[in-house]
Amino acid sequence: MAWVGLIPLLAALRGLSARRAALCGFVCGAFYYGIVLRWIMLFGLLPWALLIVVESLGFGLFAAICARVAPWRIGRFGYLAVPAGWTALQFVRTLGSFGFIWGSLAHSQANCLPVAQIASITGPWGIDFIICFASLAIWSAIRTRSIKPLIAASLAAAGVVLFGAWSLTSSAMPGKSFKVAVLQGNLKNDFNPIPDYIPAALDKYSTMTRDAAKSRPIVILWPETALPTDLSEPWLADSLAKLARSTGSFLLVGGYASPDPATPGCIYNSLLGMNSHGLFAGSYSKVKLVPYGEFVPLRQYMPFLKRYGIRAEDLCAADDHALINTPIGKIGTSICFESTFPQIACAETYKGAELLCVVSNDAWFKRTSAPEQHFMMARLRAIENRRYLLRAAGTGISAVIDPYGRIRQQAGLFKTGTLIGEVVPIRKLSIYTLSGDWLAYISCFIVVLGLIRSACGLQKPAREKHPQEISH
Repeated sequence: MAWVGLIPLLAALRGLSARRAALCGFVCGAFYYGIVLRWIMLFGLLPWALLIVVESLGFGLFAAICARVAPWRIGRFGYLAVPAGWTALQFVRTLGSFGFIWGSLAHSQANCLPVAQIASITGPWGIDFIICFASLAIWSAIRTRSIKPLIAASLAAAGVVLFGAWSLTSSAMPGKSFKVAVLQGNLKNDFNPIPDYIPAALDKYSTMTRDAAKSRPIVILWPETALPTDLSEPWLADSLAKLARSTGSFLLVGGYASPDPATPGCIYNSLLGMNSHGLFAGSYSKVKLVPYGEFVPLRQYMPFLKRYGIRAEDLCAADDHALINTPIGKIGTSICFESTFPQIACAETYKGAELLCVVSNDAWFKRTSAPEQHFMMARLRAIENRRYLLRAAGTGISAVIDPYGRIRQQAGLFKTGTLIGEVVPIRKLSIYTLSGDWLAYISCFIVVLGLIRSACGLQKPAREKHPQEISH
């Protein structure tokens, strides 16, 4: 449906002023995000409604731009300007402390691997561009009876699919493979965790780790906040050290990092490494925090938010996307919300990450569509950077994903499971990793050119012929 999903909006914008088009786009966005983000209602109706309003503003801005740069306004250049406008606005949604890219049309193609492979060149922005171009071309063909735009869009889509099909002929990346384990404990860790959760979680994950060690994995990955406490507490650090020594594996454990002496009182959502000698060996602390989930701007002025289950105190954001050195190579980490942003995995891979991992606690989402949507984004991160990706989610969906987005092992939602897989550390960089968000920047430039052409009246499209004239 993504390939034709924008057609009703494009049809409604015909002949509207920019102001009326913006209102039309806002209404469209409200319906769209109201459905896609319905899982936000788990946190209350007010957060759901506010998020819909904020995200729908982007739809409104796209519609206003479209009213100015559409083909019926500026001619053929509009066939580039409209999808460029859509792509640029999706990129803008990732920026700033309140960036939120959930619901991008690019995510809809994560399970369609022949289409998704283009992300290794363009990032998700190429998928957004081609989908919007397809909707525009189909609507133009319906409206004008001209098939030229449709032919152009069909050729572009065919090129994308052929490139993807060719990419998928590769069976594996060359290099030495290493065995890894991903744990999914399926423990409830949301608004109301079970009593004595930490001892119970430690016992379960320790048992799973010892069982996984029988397959002799080099690295064993635990989910985000598998142990939601300071992992440097003596009794806990000692237990983890004994576990690492007994298994002979490198453990990656999700929990909270001890406060930084330079910033007393700060607590970090972290993934800590412990080597087979029982010593802490590297860590990653989350940089991109969830607004109103992990930190609350102007908390003192909004005490009413407490009724929506926000944290009693804010977490601190780390300054850098640090890599973790492991026996199989450098690992780039995204913790939960961070995996929705393509720039984070891209930056970590450019810095030298040979393997990617995503740790998450999706228990908050329950049995909504959110866990599947979240998982699809991780598949895109693997494709974009051509890296094996390990995803450990406390209640699912956990997986071992290859550099082409193919799922090698997977544990379903609300299942207990241990995934044993083979990964290859990779150093070669994809075009997207090397070039970053180049298509997003070009799209911004195209939109500016389109708006200038519209304002200056540099080109007026030819008069459209009535279907009866065409038949004569």
